[in-house]
Amino acid sequence: MKIEKETQCYNERRFGKPWIALVDFSTSNTGTFVFGDWCGDRGDEGILIINAEPGNIVAFGQKDNRNSRNSKPEFYKVRNDGTLMSVSSKAEAYKESKNKH
Repeated sequence: MKIEKETQCYNERRFGKPWIALVDFSTSNTGTFVFGDWCGDRGDEGILIINAEPGNIVAFGQKDNRNSRNSKPEFYKVRNDGTLMSVSSKAEAYKESKNKH
């Protein structure tokens, strides 16, 4: 199923472009990121797009060029109906990836 998330306008000098990725824990305990697409122009609003299945872990992020600590990604688990359930951390995302549904 297609997952889409709208993004807001941002300061392109401070922030990198928004990104979305599937996080695959099957080949690495630290997770391998498989990036999706962002439809938009630098600094403007846009849409993040990726194909995912229920049980997959999806991450969203955006690099903060001034303070890298603010670049921490957000993790979500894809529910059966295609909605996203927020996951508190990468460690929690790892645990949820082992519990597919």
